[in-house]
Amino acid sequence: MKTLLLIIFILIKFLIIIIPALLSVAYLTLIERKILSAIQIRRGPNVVGYGLLQPLADGLKFFLKETIIPIKSNKGLFFFAPLLFLVLSFCSWSVIPFDSITLVNVNLGILFYLALSSLSVYGIILAGWSSNSRYAFLGSLRSAAQMISYEVVLGLLILTVAALSQSFNLREFIANQNLSYYFFALIPIFLIYFVAFWLKQIEPLLIFQKQKLN
Repeated sequence: MKTLLLIIFILIKFLIIIIPALLSVAYLTLIERKILSAIQIRRGPNVVGYGLLQPLADGLKFFLKETIIPIKSNKGLFFFAPLLFLVLSFCSWSVIPFDSITLVNVNLGILFYLALSSLSVYGIILAGWSSNSRYAFLGSLRSAAQMISYEVVLGLLILTVAALSQSFNLREFIANQNLSYYFFALIPIFLIYFVAFWLKQIEPLLIFQKQKLN
């Protein structure tokens, strides 16, 4: 009985963390689509609930649409690749504290997070490789190279904050900022992090626009 209650308690904590995270990602994606449509001088999502319900409609369509499996693909890896990426993404949220709620309090939480974010590259590569298509495989290699190149910079910058905090525990990150936020002492680090994160998100769009103009 105690084991069952513990499992239910962990599941409730998991849902409290994951559901707001998924909703925030969905609506950040909506904002991104609006910005991209403005850049490309076209209409963005504006049909389902004036665009506000578009993320929910896209999620419903994702579950109801037909699953297309390439004939020559490795079917086991083809289904395993997105599942691996999804599980690693969910697991990385388990060490991030939200006020007093943390699914797993790990002393090496920041290293755990960096390790899981690095393993996500394998999901991208497997997705392209398992399709047995040269074009899909080359696209997955490009995405993996982009993820690795920027994660090196972002990881080193996060370790700078860990050195200032003298801990790898994310809860101690928050506790050590009761008197003053690290932002004021690490403004140059924040600017570098912001530029690296911006390039990681915007670089594919810039490449697309350059190809379109050429």
